[in-house]
Amino acid sequence: MILVVGATGQLGTAIVRKLRRDDRSVRALVREGSNYSHLVETGAEFVKGDLRNRSSLEAACESIDTVIATANTALPRKKSDSFKAVDDKGYEDLIGAATQAGVRQFIFTSALSDPEFDRLPLLRQKRVTEARLTSSGMEYTIFRAGPFMDVSFAMMGSDIPLRGAEAASVSRPFWFTTKFFNSVKNNISDSDTIGILGDGSTRHSYICVDDVAEFHAKAVGHSAAANATFSVGGPEALTQIQIKEIYEKILGKPLKAQYTPAWVFKMGYTLLKPFSPAAANIMGLNYHAARTDSVIDMTETARVFDVRLTSAEEFLSKRAGTAA
Repeated sequence: MILVVGATGQLGTAIVRKLRRDDRSVRALVREGSNYSHLVETGAEFVKGDLRNRSSLEAACESIDTVIATANTALPRKKSDSFKAVDDKGYEDLIGAATQAGVRQFIFTSALSDPEFDRLPLLRQKRVTEARLTSSGMEYTIFRAGPFMDVSFAMMGSDIPLRGAEAASVSRPFWFTTKFFNSVKNNISDSDTIGILGDGSTRHSYICVDDVAEFHAKAVGHSAAANATFSVGGPEALTQIQIKEIYEKILGKPLKAQYTPAWVFKMGYTLLKPFSPAAANIMGLNYHAARTDSVIDMTETARVFDVRLTSAEEFLSKRAGTAA
């Protein structure tokens, strides 16, 4: 039995579907009030619980062989969700409950590591969770994922990356991202403009959510995944200027770039930090993405887990075709 924590999110949903595709027994942890109707047809077992409630985690971990944990508060649903309550104490309790229950393998969704990046609240907590896992005595598998196409490409000014997606992260009811995305989601289609971080020259190994989910599903019981940490990204490292060109090719029209200088994100991080750590964290991530490359050679990792990686052009073409 595999417990998926974060099952109602976009990545968690994709993981549940892939596990059930392979006829794996799945228990999905769902919060009170969360919508999991789209997963009922999968035949997964559902249990109510919350990372902020240790006893619910202990109950959820009973008779579990593997935990897959994707939940985080990067885009909080509730005011009471915080990096301290969920990503720190919540994961500490989840690891404790899993250890207590005799869970064999714990698979954790982390993010790429960089000394400067890791000062941001979400990434700082992910490093803490990684350290707790490696010293827990459980077999652990950590996937440090690069930026998601599903989110990054949408925030450039289009709803195309969301088309056909289930439980899209961009659609989560967090005021900061909701307000921003609603203001830009039609820019590419209506005004032929596309948003660019910084000068658009930094290179990133963007990966689609579906491929991240594939790595998680295939890591269950995989010998190469035992007590290992992997950085995972897409098959190519692209600049946002190159992504602009892919959009232009797919849509058959030129787009005008709207550049946001990196210092704007740095200032936003400083101003928002006292009022909304989650919003400040997003601004900090954008600042670093505008200034620092995140390039991953996926040749060996993709081979080990037998994952065929999706290119940016393939991802956007498929999503645009879904609309058609």
